[in-house]
Amino acid sequence: MYSKQCKQWWATIRRVLTLETRLAPFQLLGPLIIVLFAITIFPTVYAIWASTLYWHLDVSAKHFVGIANFQHMFYDLRFWNAFKNTAIFTVGSLICELVLGMAIALLMVNSHFGSRLSKSLILIPMLSTPVVVGLMWVLLYDPQFGLLNYLFNLVGLPRQSWLASEHYALVALIVIDIWEWTPFVVLILMAGLQSLPSDIYEAARCDGAGAWQAFRNVTLPLMKPFISIALVFRFMDAFRWFDTIYVVTKGGPGIATENWSMYGYLTGFSYLNMGYSAAMGVVMLIVIIAISQLIIKRLFTGYNN
Repeated sequence: MYSKQCKQWWATIRRVLTLETRLAPFQLLGPLIIVLFAITIFPTVYAIWASTLYWHLDVSAKHFVGIANFQHMFYDLRFWNAFKNTAIFTVGSLICELVLGMAIALLMVNSHFGSRLSKSLILIPMLSTPVVVGLMWVLLYDPQFGLLNYLFNLVGLPRQSWLASEHYALVALIVIDIWEWTPFVVLILMAGLQSLPSDIYEAARCDGAGAWQAFRNVTLPLMKPFISIALVFRFMDAFRWFDTIYVVTKGGPGIATENWSMYGYLTGFSYLNMGYSAAMGVVMLIVIIAISQLIIKRLFTGYNN
């Protein structure tokens, strides 16, 4: 009797360990669901709850205010300045990165520049940590000893205080983002270009299409899914960009380079208004999701049609 029970127990344990039970999907997905809940769902729900509170860290009491934090955003001129800087930075970075990424990807696919060494070298900016990238560009932009001003001096141009100028600081940050993340776009577009069938180009050449006509009428339509992937990933990252700007300018001079993320950070951890900071974070999440869905639908719908 005891031996029979042991055999039954062992058979049950073996079915569980070998995932031969109906609970197998839950065993496989359970740890992932728990991790996603801990790092994604719970913080999001908590932020939504915090956005409905009057919550200052220097005041012990906090109380429910509903949508008052969201209403305050419409009248906050500093928020709209941060929104403007975020939009300029995002659009400028995305356009330059897509154009340069496509040009470099075409060059590397169609020439000897696509060797393993060049592919490895082009990844260096993307693999560097944002803090290191920021510190390096601070040195390059230095008005006294920076490389850029040294090159300006060689050609007879006046030195510029890149990061201290309201006119140049945001452009300087866009240049940093382009240098760091264009390789990411290049990798995605290279993968797309290498997957395109060659017989379509042979047919286009037989029809008398030149290089530009083949690119416009064949390459671009077929590359829409890959362009949309690069565009969505880079949009989400650029729109919430924080780490490098914190190292390089901290939103200065004044608020000339203060973007949405930087203003939200300062509101929460410098001005101690956690409720208003959470409200800005919630609205940012909604905007990112909405625009990302719009990009995907427009490009993929056009591709499928």
